[in-house]
Amino acid sequence: MQTISNWLASTAFHQFLVDHSWPFPLAETLHFMGLTLLFGAILIVDLRGLGFLKAIPFKEAHKMVPVAIGAFTVNLLTGIVFIFAEPTMYFDNIIFQAKMGLILLAGINALAFELIVFRPYLAGRPTDTGMAVKVISAASILIWMLVIIAGRSIPYVE
Repeated sequence: MQTISNWLASTAFHQFLVDHSWPFPLAETLHFMGLTLLFGAILIVDLRGLGFLKAIPFKEAHKMVPVAIGAFTVNLLTGIVFIFAEPTMYFDNIIFQAKMGLILLAGINALAFELIVFRPYLAGRPTDTGMAVKVISAASILIWMLVIIAGRSIPYVE
């Protein structure tokens, strides 16, 4: 990891971030806005999957997935800015590593939702109220809450 950190710290992008005071706070602002959109979209889908928000048809709630993907993309890009700005703070941080593991787990969970719940639902099998959707939805909310907690904890752990 030290080799990667050293390489990132030697790039022109890192130097730009160090030399200017505005990119990091801008990235933080966009990151938190993206996180708000991401978690809000996930909550709509997952709360519907858990049996709440029944006034929203399951198929309509699923239309929030592209919003979540767009918000995740914003967070990915701004997260890369953070890493370029302070590579050793992130790569050497156990909480950051845990956050990345949780995000990977969230991605696997989202794939399970699509393959086990939503595609069969579109094919006419009523999976929107079964145990699988409830477990996957609950896991999704829990994982993303842990991602948020981990993200907020990164600056406080060395």
